Amino acid sequence: MSHYEQPSRLGHLLQRIVRSKGLAEQSSGQELNKIWKASAGERVAARSHVRRLRGGILEIGVSNGTILEELRSYLQHELLTTMQQRHPEPPIKSLKFIKTR
Repeated sequence: MSHYEQPSRLGHLLQRIVRSKGLAEQSSGQELNKIWKASAGERVAARSHVRRLRGGILEIGVSNGTILEELRSYLQHELLTTMQQRHPEPPIKSLKFIKTR
């Protein structure tokens, strides 16, 4: 065994620890929420948040019914394009808006 293999092993170990503690998902979720808030604008951002990104579908929780309908009816395409540009990886294929409390 060569001493040059150590950093690789340490890197893999750290990745496993981060994944097992859920830190990677938490950090990714926080970054996505930050991008969402900047993309959605102050009024919409105040009443919405990123719930999760799974299978290319970005779920957004919305606490206001009027804003929920506005997002679904008028703003979805524009915000999807903006989110795709600001967060290319992993790719966002669609937005799903969910009523929350």
